[in-house]
Amino acid sequence: MNKILINILIFALLPIWLAAQNNPGQLSEEQIYRKGNKYNTWSVSVGAGPLIYYVDVIDYTAFPNNNWKFAPTIMISKQFNRPWGIDLQWLMADMYGQKNGRYFEGDLYDVSLNGTLNINQLAIFGPISDKWNIYAKLGIGLTYFRSRQHSLSDNRVLIVSDVYEGTAGYPTPHGWLPSDYLVMGYERRGEGAPDKKTSRQNEVVIPFGVGVKYRISKSFDVGTEVLMRQMSADNLDVNLTGADNDSYMLASINLTYKLGKKNKRHAAWTYKDFNINYKRQRDNDPMAQKLDSLKKQIEYMSMLDSVKSDTSTIITESVEYKESVSASIFFDFDKSEITEEAHMSLAKVAYVMNQDKSLRVKIVGYCDERGSYEYNVKLSQRRCNATLRTLVNDYNIDPNRFEIDYKGEAELLSDTQKLAPRGLHLVNRRVDLFVIIE
Repeated sequence: MNKILINILIFALLPIWLAAQNNPGQLSEEQIYRKGNKYNTWSVSVGAGPLIYYVDVIDYTAFPNNNWKFAPTIMISKQFNRPWGIDLQWLMADMYGQKNGRYFEGDLYDVSLNGTLNINQLAIFGPISDKWNIYAKLGIGLTYFRSRQHSLSDNRVLIVSDVYEGTAGYPTPHGWLPSDYLVMGYERRGEGAPDKKTSRQNEVVIPFGVGVKYRISKSFDVGTEVLMRQMSADNLDVNLTGADNDSYMLASINLTYKLGKKNKRHAAWTYKDFNINYKRQRDNDPMAQKLDSLKKQIEYMSMLDSVKSDTSTIITESVEYKESVSASIFFDFDKSEITEEAHMSLAKVAYVMNQDKSLRVKIVGYCDERGSYEYNVKLSQRRCNATLRTLVNDYNIDPNRFEIDYKGEAELLSDTQKLAPRGLHLVNRRVDLFVIIE
């Protein structure tokens, strides 16, 4: 029966999964999870839903015919990174079930500590369409309950002999007298029985299940989860000789408030930093190592050329560029931050421009072809703007001495599709600087 419920939920969520498409190239900086950055990681959820009991004294297989019981729940959650988290959950509910002329009733609450795993973070490395998280949950906890068995005909509390003596398949439970009342959390014999309350019966419970969350905003999520809670005992309904341990299932609808700064994302709603894998692969790529060596040689030659007087020019689109003070800086995948090496190149350009106040420079930005065309145009623009800010703010160059042209993925220096597998993305992720001769 548990497998049927899980399969129903999976098939209900499958259309959402198939309809979702993520393009890593279209992610903004705040969407990417980077180690060292700070994200909101705490949240509080409140919810409610039906609590369905699977015990011996019930007259249904999957869902109750009547007497549905509903449970409120509260969760405090901590997210450790994109996929993994933990939550402390509390719930409470009344209990009821009937079968063969008798019924049990009572109430319970349970407290559990649960590990959570965002499944989509492992499958597609981020939220689905930046709106959905599908997660699995497994935990351990304690359930505390009181319950009594009654006769359906006259509502009296049953004793052991009413159920277990003379009934085939029901041996007298160990440690119970025939005159003991069938109660848990009440006196079962002696003064005050069966109405006098005692300490609640407590048992270990194992919650497990799946859920889905929809991101409303940076502060709020809404979602639903289905959690089965498997008990370590068979006494929730005070039926003491059943074949299987008791269990109960909560299907709740939850509203989540994400604690923290309003301008920061919650870690569960971020995407994998693909640049981590890219750097790891580059370290083992001999072609990339050769490119790094070549790039350093080009930068060194550019430095030597920048102090020479060279009148040779290149004419492109009616604008002339002096090669002697040209420079190129390179960027990591999907980033626009100026690296330490790029700062060294820009310092050389700034030196030449400070020596000759008449020089004007054109800044041309490029991207590799990963990501959409529109996104890459904006990314190349951000790279140009970062280059301009460095020259203006760090080296005090007049911004009016610059022109900007951002080309996105156009004019690839290394066509990685035609040259696969030897094409290199890095040479396409750059900004070129040329002195304009007017």
